[in-house]
Amino acid sequence: MARLFDFQQFKLINKYALRDFSRSYKKLWVVTSTLFVSLLLLSLTFSVKESLNSEITNNSKELLGGDIQVDSDIDPLPGSIIKKFKDLGEVSASIEFATMLSKQGESPVFTELRAVDNNYPLYGQIETIPEGVANQIFLNTQKPAVLINESIKNLLNISVGDDIVIMGQEFKVAGLVSSVPDLAESAVFGEFAIISMDSYEQFGLSSGGSFLDHKYRLKFNNSNEPKKQEALVNSIISYDDKIKTRLPGQSGRRLSSVIDNFSNFLNLVSVSAMVIAGIGISNTLLSFVNQSNTSIAVKKSIGFSSDFIQIMYFYEIMLILVLTSIFAYFIGVFSPLLANEFLPESLGIDLQPAFSYLGYLNIFFIGFLVVLIFSIPSLYSISEIKAASLFRNTFNPVSLNFSLKNILLLSILVVILMAYFVNQTDQKFYTVLYFVSFFVTMLIFYGVSKLLILFIKHFYKFSNNSYRIAYRNIVAKKSLAPIMTISLGIGLTLLLTLSFVANNLKKEISDSIPAMAPDLFFVSIDKDIQPALESFIMDIDPNAELEFSPMASASFISLNGIPIEEVVSNNNRSAWVVRGDRRISWAEKPQPDNPIIEGEWWQPGNENEMFISMDSRAAYDLGMKINDKIVLNILGRDVTGTIKNFREVDYRDISINFAIIINKAFANKLPYENVGTLKSELPSDEILSMVVEKFPNVSAIRIDRILSQISEVLNKIFIAVTAISLIVIIIGLIVIVSAVLVQTTFRRYNNLIYKIVGVDFPTILKAMTMEFAFIYGTLIFFAVSVATISSYLVVEKALQLTWQFDFGLTLWIIVSTALVSFVLILLANRSIFSPKVYPLIRNE
Repeated sequence: MARLFDFQQFKLINKYALRDFSRSYKKLWVVTSTLFVSLLLLSLTFSVKESLNSEITNNSKELLGGDIQVDSDIDPLPGSIIKKFKDLGEVSASIEFATMLSKQGESPVFTELRAVDNNYPLYGQIETIPEGVANQIFLNTQKPAVLINESIKNLLNISVGDDIVIMGQEFKVAGLVSSVPDLAESAVFGEFAIISMDSYEQFGLSSGGSFLDHKYRLKFNNSNEPKKQEALVNSIISYDDKIKTRLPGQSGRRLSSVIDNFSNFLNLVSVSAMVIAGIGISNTLLSFVNQSNTSIAVKKSIGFSSDFIQIMYFYEIMLILVLTSIFAYFIGVFSPLLANEFLPESLGIDLQPAFSYLGYLNIFFIGFLVVLIFSIPSLYSISEIKAASLFRNTFNPVSLNFSLKNILLLSILVVILMAYFVNQTDQKFYTVLYFVSFFVTMLIFYGVSKLLILFIKHFYKFSNNSYRIAYRNIVAKKSLAPIMTISLGIGLTLLLTLSFVANNLKKEISDSIPAMAPDLFFVSIDKDIQPALESFIMDIDPNAELEFSPMASASFISLNGIPIEEVVSNNNRSAWVVRGDRRISWAEKPQPDNPIIEGEWWQPGNENEMFISMDSRAAYDLGMKINDKIVLNILGRDVTGTIKNFREVDYRDISINFAIIINKAFANKLPYENVGTLKSELPSDEILSMVVEKFPNVSAIRIDRILSQISEVLNKIFIAVTAISLIVIIIGLIVIVSAVLVQTTFRRYNNLIYKIVGVDFPTILKAMTMEFAFIYGTLIFFAVSVATISSYLVVEKALQLTWQFDFGLTLWIIVSTALVSFVLILLANRSIFSPKVYPLIRNE
């Protein structure tokens, strides 16, 4: 490789490489096509991710709606605090809570309602349909106005100008809200409406529960010193630890996190595609070297060394890499324009193309590593070709060169590829696990191909001509079995695994959960209303299953005297239990569907001590033990409690479940509200309509509506991951076709012999069918086995759901993949089915 730094030598390499490339570029089409597809997928992912993060960063204030946001949760900030905020800049206050929107003749809709003042928004704007109707909600009219999103419009069959009812008060629909600041994390995929703060106060609207959320946004007078202003805000609210702030950089964090996770998945699939493409590159290069056997021998006879020829051919591959990477990257650069069509309009995000030299170099370097890894064994085989072969009327094909030096070099390059890629992801552990699993799977399928060859050799040898031809093709030195088994096996395994996971999620949402789940979930019911509500529902349906549980708000302070922030890392899967406010409940006895798996339930009657029952999974994740001390902040007072037991909590049935339960005797003195569930044989929409009409302040969620939304999202995810998996299979099929073409000369010679001795076309076709059936039938067993184990671990262990094997889906994927693969193999072999006899006789 040092010869590249010799300018004269480089000129000579460049001259011969370009001359050879102009003559033989058609033979390298597999290298070009597979590199382009895999680099394109990688480029699309990186470009959209970079463009999205850039958009979020550049418009962070518009996405937040201010220079800083202060959240005081249930209680509004005192007037004195707001006055201090106004000394720093302009202030906009808003209140968010969940309530019911209804229309005569339609089932009420559970909606997130935002009440805003006249200063809202401080940055950005409320975008509406028709344009410019946002100000109508602030007009002082007898009938107040409301802005709704398109989801509510469709559910309630509403038109602009119609009336809807919010908590017993009629509102006129002024228009549709398509985008507002700070919408990214709340109501993009749900139901959302806006009213004015004056309407909220004038008509006494209030959810009355702990789901009320007061937010204050500030636009600083002195925007040149944001850090100083933020410090002043934090000092003003330092009197209460429950008051939180959000900065512009945090406004799109959750959206960025979702995009990062999905892009990480796409990146892993892209690299998988590139590795499979690398197999094709290696195979194609080896074929290219064998086809250039005479040319290489001639070069060696006139004094060119093996190193020179290796560098020359590698230079040609680098030319292909440069051209395909540039083309793929420029397509990727403009992909954000297409991504805009799939992003919800309510996000208010308009992605723009962004060219980056570092972005291109990132794509190129990953491609360079893959090309280097898979070209080394092929190019080093050039040393096996001798100039003396020109004087022999024979052709001895070379094989991949795996010397100790090459194996060591390849191992180092693989580690570099893994480390480089892992360093760019947030989920480093899972990325490493994926790489290890991927390469282990490759080794498994390589071993499977060798087992097949060994089995065929020792199996009973039938006298059937088709079987004999198939047998010879499988056990031959240049057998398709290893390449077909690895390429098609990995693609099929990935497709089956993702399909099994997605299918089990869909089944859980569409079958298992609806069978267990209630019809309605009542949110934040005042304890004084609860008896009347329960009586009203039982009058409607005496057979209804109705359950109410008390609920209060609390937040974690410490575990065994250590602040909870120091105990729990951000990537802990149960961090949600101890982050922010948490709803807790209490009970006299443990519930049958929440069995105790460790510890004991407390004795009733102790009013002076707080005992705690924890969700066992959360407790284990957080490192909790029986008799540990936890400090909870309940209603502004720190209370120390003792963990007495761990419960097995199953959240799948969407019934009333709490991660934290305390003893009832201690909780009796706490103010609280109720949550409840209803399961009835009567239509849930009819019951809900009657309840909302009788109790305007009651809010309830229709479970079937939530499940249908989740199912719709899962269907889109299923389509997306299937399409992505198919890319890997397509690249695998290209690799297989390339392997078939490599063997074209060899098999054409065999078919000529078969034709001379009287073997007809149907016999050869049967032999090819038999060969494919043996190879594909073997890899099916292992692909299904690996996919089954992988999907089972994801569904049962990671997602805590029930895994089921779907024979119909498995059969459909296996059969369709087999048909497409076999048809492509037949098309690739079409030139050798009817070979001419005379070229063989002439020794051509």
